[in-house]
Amino acid sequence: MIHSILDNDLYKFTMQNAVMKLYPHSKVKYQFINRNTDNFPKGFGKALKKEITDFTLLQLTTEEEKFLWEKCYFFDPVYIDFLKGFRFDSNEVTIRQKGNKLIVNIEGFWYRTILWEVPILSLISELYFELTNKKIFRPESIEKINISKAKKFEKLGAKFADFGTRRRYSYQNHLSVVKTFKHFAPKSFIGTSNVHLAHKLKLTPIGTQAHEWFMFHAAKYGFTMANSIALGRWVDIYHGNLGIALSDTFTSETFFDAFDTMYAKLFDGVRQDSGDPVEFAKDLVMHYKNLRI
Repeated sequence: MIHSILDNDLYKFTMQNAVMKLYPHSKVKYQFINRNTDNFPKGFGKALKKEITDFTLLQLTTEEEKFLWEKCYFFDPVYIDFLKGFRFDSNEVTIRQKGNKLIVNIEGFWYRTILWEVPILSLISELYFELTNKKIFRPESIEKINISKAKKFEKLGAKFADFGTRRRYSYQNHLSVVKTFKHFAPKSFIGTSNVHLAHKLKLTPIGTQAHEWFMFHAAKYGFTMANSIALGRWVDIYHGNLGIALSDTFTSETFFDAFDTMYAKLFDGVRQDSGDPVEFAKDLVMHYKNLRI
């Protein structure tokens, strides 16, 4: 179900690179939280464990390394060399099933465990639909919907990217969706967060940092300092590359307090993850105006 070590979101690799250099001794814990009321079928935990064990076989291929050199210009040779030697350790993941409840924990050095989250979530999603035999749409219906979406974006001239790895119905469906977007919206579709699919389909991998980056700094330095320190450390590593700042880990208001003139000029832009995008855009424009930008 996971076809490559790069079958993951780009921001996991960009954060891993930063963590290696800044926080090599930091240890973290992740815990899966099921936001749905859906129950996991008998044997789900066992099936997930088997998939997790297979992760130890994944490694960066020569062609994938060439792709990273070509597309991910912001990585230095040290990181790419590290990734060539990286192997998943299934001992970092514990999985238990109590009745129909699934318990998943990840624990270890942050620079290592950071790569587990997205592929495990995608596995849980795909396994759930496979083992429960639930089918939301027929494949031809999915393709029809995505063709319609792609054509609408193309007609509007609205740029968009795929960020669906952690929520995908299946790997094959994800691949099909991205192929459809590339074919039917060649001017509007700018790429995918999934580095493996970007390599496979000759696209640009998209992403910067996740809420996790700011959450760690909150745990280490306190949330009032988290945004400022996280932004500063990001600049220390990438020197202006990957310059889209995530704004709403601790509310946008708190972010704007830290996003002063220096950071507003250092970063190319800002990404909103939740809330009303129109209201956020108004607030952001006003913030830039207040900073005389």
